[in-house]
Amino acid sequence: MKQTVRVFLFIISFLIVFESCITAEKAFNHGNYELSIDLASKKLMNRPGDGKHLQILSNAFRLANERDMGYIRQWELSTEPTAWENIHRTYQSMSRRQDLVKRATASSAALSGVSLFDFKDYSALIAESKDRAVADLYKAAEELLNSGDRMNARLAYDKLTRVKSLRSQYLGTDRLMSLAAESGKTRVLVSIRAADGIGMPVDLEEELTHISTGDLNQGWIEFSQVQAMNQAVHYYLEVVYTNFNAGSNNTTKSNYTDKTQIQTGTKKTKLDDGTIVITPVMQEVKATVNVWRQQKNAGIQGKVVLSQADGAAEVGSRTVFGQSTFEHTYGKATGDARALSYTSKMLINRKPMAFPSDISMLNQAAAVFKQRMYEQIRNLRGQMR
Repeated sequence: MKQTVRVFLFIISFLIVFESCITAEKAFNHGNYELSIDLASKKLMNRPGDGKHLQILSNAFRLANERDMGYIRQWELSTEPTAWENIHRTYQSMSRRQDLVKRATASSAALSGVSLFDFKDYSALIAESKDRAVADLYKAAEELLNSGDRMNARLAYDKLTRVKSLRSQYLGTDRLMSLAAESGKTRVLVSIRAADGIGMPVDLEEELTHISTGDLNQGWIEFSQVQAMNQAVHYYLEVVYTNFNAGSNNTTKSNYTDKTQIQTGTKKTKLDDGTIVITPVMQEVKATVNVWRQQKNAGIQGKVVLSQADGAAEVGSRTVFGQSTFEHTYGKATGDARALSYTSKMLINRKPMAFPSDISMLNQAAAVFKQRMYEQIRNLRGQMR
């Protein structure tokens, strides 16, 4: 994370230094008219009447407009449904550019007493191109929808979204968008069952067979466990339980020995020089700790299979496994209690526990299974279109 921040700050610093070094003239000479206009405008706002930057701005403004008008003439000859949308955006860009130049040269024009630039009123051109863009996009969306193709319906939805961005209310745009949204969906019918010969626990059947499909829906992909009338299904997703193992109660016994040295007294020793030395008397003490370990493991195994509804080959299959574990240890000690470690003391304070029921263990395993099942379904979702 810190490394990412450092790289980001470096890029920002580089851009700041780069912009401070490049001049309007250099940008113009490299054909970057937009940057040249921006830099020259900033200079003129600070120093009105600067002849050098007025000239650069004039040339860049003229050439940028000529370039854009060339694009517009090409688009006017095009039959692409997006042509007038591009023209509309370009006129808007030219208008914004002109507004910037007007602000930058207002003081210069006042000083000279004359207009230094040939400004135009783009309002009519923007309005006309907007009307043409809306009409062309709407018509193209209708044609795409009429094709009956699911992918074309998505393209139609995109075009209608752009119609809405240009004009919030236009003919039957809202109705067509709803139709495109429905027609463009990839519908996945989900079924859940136990494999042949495998019985599903009755107490868990509702939990095991229910999927929150809303958590899986994303973009154009829609999952459902019920097939709606008159709606096509494009994929079948099958969750198959292949094994239920509730586990068995298992208790094992082991033991270990704690040892330690304790002081039982002191011993006096007289040295040759008459000094009395007192040393502790140590004794090793032991305790045996018997340990009982209670264990029970339950597991649910299955698979997720995705196939195309038209009967084509299987798209993908994923194995899923969910497990739950119960484990408890307790102990009893014999021997000298003074030898017991802290861990051993904690252990012998525990009592045996009742083993969880089979249903309780399977229920926990089912929760893990479903979490991993969702993950695998999301992985398979990337193979749908």
